[in-house]
Amino acid sequence: MKTPLFALLLCACAPGASDPVDSGAPILPGHNDCLPEGQVMDDATCTAVVEEDGRMPTTPSRAPGTTNQADDPRMDDPELAWLLTEVRRCTCVCCHTNHIGGPGSHRWDIEFEPVWIDSMSDWSISVFGGYTDEPNQTLPSTDPVRLRTLLQRELQARESPF
Repeated sequence: MKTPLFALLLCACAPGASDPVDSGAPILPGHNDCLPEGQVMDDATCTAVVEEDGRMPTTPSRAPGTTNQADDPRMDDPELAWLLTEVRRCTCVCCHTNHIGGPGSHRWDIEFEPVWIDSMSDWSISVFGGYTDEPNQTLPSTDPVRLRTLLQRELQARESPF
């Protein structure tokens, strides 16, 4: 006896137990995920990431690495501008943006002015660059050599032991 074609098609399309259930919720990027070059994490995505994370902002446990100065020559540094572009395309920006309520903005804040990297302690910079054993904390840069060179320059300018 032949099985009708429509029955085969129906069976082939029926959801199986291993099929994911569509809850309608957006798929959020993971902790160390980044968008392709030229894109940035938007506030809506970041807000959802922070809400999903569930941690609340806390008080700073480390002082900023340096004091901010309005005439800081790094404000026009193309390397720092590149780094900011790298950070804005990765989920780390979500937890490190004060206006979003990011739980990590006490460690460093992308909105810190006039130079955001000044909000980072030497320890935070060393973690960011992958100089420590902190899991999933290194910025997944498109150019890790450039990243480390820039961060090493920053640590040397601070006369940091890291």
